[in-house]
Amino acid sequence: MADLKLLKHGSIAEIQLARPEVLNAMGRAWPVEMQAAITEVSHDPKIRAVLMTGAGRSFCSGVDLTQLAAGEIAPDWFHDNEPVYRAIETLDKPVIAGIQGHCLGGGLQIAIACDVRIAADDAILGLPAAKEAFLPGMSTWRLARLIGMGHARHLILSGQNIGPQEAYRIGLVNRVVPRDALEKELEAMATRYLEVPAVTFKWGKRLTNQAFDLPFDQFLVAFDNAMEIVLASDEHQAALEAWRERKSRKPDGKGG
Repeated sequence: MADLKLLKHGSIAEIQLARPEVLNAMGRAWPVEMQAAITEVSHDPKIRAVLMTGAGRSFCSGVDLTQLAAGEIAPDWFHDNEPVYRAIETLDKPVIAGIQGHCLGGGLQIAIACDVRIAADDAILGLPAAKEAFLPGMSTWRLARLIGMGHARHLILSGQNIGPQEAYRIGLVNRVVPRDALEKELEAMATRYLEVPAVTFKWGKRLTNQAFDLPFDQFLVAFDNAMEIVLASDEHQAALEAWRERKSRKPDGKGG
């Protein structure tokens, strides 16, 4: 992969945007390469959590405007990106974005497709498409679901950039940390998710992805199906057995 690096550290994979010389701008190969990375981590049973990061001083500055102006990025490139964002969003494993420096346009779309966003205190976030007589992709669909219509419309229609504290205030990022603590915080968050049974995460994420799309009656059917699967899982049975064992012990911690 020319524009991305897929790194694996035990149970954690890191998909790193790797064009630091252009602030990790998304080039013409981005949809194919990102989809390949997502497919690989999806099919690797050893991988339980995924980090989404950027090399150098930025997360991602959006579409490569040099390639776009040169005609190297065709109009259908923008359509081709959308199934890739959806693949990130629906991956049955936690995806945690580590945001530093510029996180603009398509870069912000990558971030909001992730499950959790941790921002460094030097992050700059925004959707500048409006200023360029452009549309910020399906963030027009996704962002309002994440932060509410009022905040989403302002970012989409104004093209204004915001800092990490404002992003935290409106719910766009989950946490803000010093730049030199970002890597450590990403590892800590991934480790927390490793402690969650995979079946719980898988079905919890699938249900929340449908939360805004299905009417209550249809969602209840989906929930009932998910609950049946979860209750029958080995992980749930092991949790029940551990609870029974704790229950059988006396208050002093000794068996009965």
